Amino acid sequence: MSTENCIIVNQCLAAPKRAQYGGGMIGFNQRTNGSTLSSELGVSNDGLHNTTLSILKTVKLEKGNLYTFSAWVQISNGSESETVAVAFKASNGELVHGGETMAKQGCWSLLKGGIVAEFTGVVEILLMVVVSVYSSKAMEIRVDNVSLQPFTAKEWRSDQDKSIDKVIRINRVVFIAVVYLSLVNLIQVRKKKVSFKVTYANGTAADGALILILQTKSGFPFGCGMNHYIVTDEAYRQWFASRFKVTSFTNEMKWYSTEKTRGVENYTVVDAMVNFAEQNGISIRGHNVFWDNRVMQPKWVKDLPPAELMKAATRRLNSVVSRYAGRLIGWDVMNENLHFRFFEDKLGENASSMFYSMAYHLDPSTTLFMNEYNTIENSKDHTATACKYKEELEKILSFPGNAGLKAAIGLEGHFRDPKPNIAFMRSALDILGTMGLPIWLTEVDVGGGPDQAHNLEDILREGYSHPAVEGIIIFGGPIAAGFKCMTLANYDFEPTPVGEVVDKLINEWKSGRRQVRTDSRGMSEILLFHGDYRVKVSHPLINSSMSINFKVTKETENITVLLQFDA
Repeated sequence: MSTENCIIVNQCLAAPKRAQYGGGMIGFNQRTNGSTLSSELGVSNDGLHNTTLSILKTVKLEKGNLYTFSAWVQISNGSESETVAVAFKASNGELVHGGETMAKQGCWSLLKGGIVAEFTGVVEILLMVVVSVYSSKAMEIRVDNVSLQPFTAKEWRSDQDKSIDKVIRINRVVFIAVVYLSLVNLIQVRKKKVSFKVTYANGTAADGALILILQTKSGFPFGCGMNHYIVTDEAYRQWFASRFKVTSFTNEMKWYSTEKTRGVENYTVVDAMVNFAEQNGISIRGHNVFWDNRVMQPKWVKDLPPAELMKAATRRLNSVVSRYAGRLIGWDVMNENLHFRFFEDKLGENASSMFYSMAYHLDPSTTLFMNEYNTIENSKDHTATACKYKEELEKILSFPGNAGLKAAIGLEGHFRDPKPNIAFMRSALDILGTMGLPIWLTEVDVGGGPDQAHNLEDILREGYSHPAVEGIIIFGGPIAAGFKCMTLANYDFEPTPVGEVVDKLINEWKSGRRQVRTDSRGMSEILLFHGDYRVKVSHPLINSSMSINFKVTKETENITVLLQFDA
């Protein structure tokens, strides 16, 4: 499946680029100055926005198919920039939002999105300009090179599988012990071809040598949220440690948990959870230093005057970041600062940027995330779109002193619709992927219902197969630990249907135990997932064997492991 135009998402160009897939079902590939779609304001009003609606095309959708949409758009006769969205309107009036972008006057922006068809029937494709209810300006949308491309569920899954082996250009040389990583210009998303060359002591090829390969650690962080039950419940501890090597604590690190009374900090539970994770080789994402939602502040914080709030927040940040400096792989410094603005309202528009700067200088080596919801899971939410997320994170990174900050994109992924819009999810990941920063799905869970397990698998496969995604943490667990939204195990710690999906994917996304034999040249090749490996080589004709450890990483294309028998 094509990912063309990804690198120009969210840019404003003098001329539109070509339509993806030659236009697909629409065939709107004019390569002209575009068509103008005019409409009047006031067609709809959600209390915050007026929306202009322009019918672009009428098409027939087939139930179960996934449709990717793209179009080049600009606005005229209005303000300098506005939000332009695509929606699909069914004959019963139901409106499915498919994605949006920021369009400007005088240049072209790429609008990407999509829909998963839940019925067979005709829909109108609408372009909408979302403006403030206080605006009364007439608005026009100019559109060119539109594409709507259908994919069956089978074709979409096939593309996900192919993406795991996709290559991307780089240039690098690396040497690790006896493993030679050759000069290459390609990396693969999740797997790598590994060559083994086995020789005798005199340098001749060892034909028929048996190579036993064991993956000891996955190279892709696929983890799970953890709560305070882990401190006292031995069954929960064993269940967790046997599956996951990365985690976020659900609530225990948050300010309202560690400082319920002003000036009285209590890290007892957090320290115990950190110790358990470290003892079991489990990496931790810190969640979170601050939460921008007023409701989620400690009670004593909510009504502090600005000077007192700044003093308390500085003490909080210094306390928690310094306490766990060097022990975490990341921090959610400001949680949900697109949807909420408690600190901005109290301390000014640069509050988030300032706190990121402070955290960075306290712990420069730790990755700092901006964590947000509805960016990939809810196409109807105009507040936290991929374009707005990108804009806010760029603002944080441009703040004085933040130039060297190790930033990452945190997308929560709380899916609640009966059928997740995977096509929209991909378009959002494409847009954010243009930033060149690691993307993590940080709190993935799926609403209950008969399709919960199936929907979770679709979401996890989409995230894992996207080249910009570098980690996934699901927010679920055993019922014995209080996980009710997405329960992975019953009271006896036996897997639920959702838990079976998680266990299946954990096993599917690792190489496990493999074995190969060398040919007459002493060579053998195999495709392995990224991760840490232990290899043992033996030969039926000699009483000798050898073992080595090596890593398979995404940074290089060809890995040749050289092994030589002593006798």
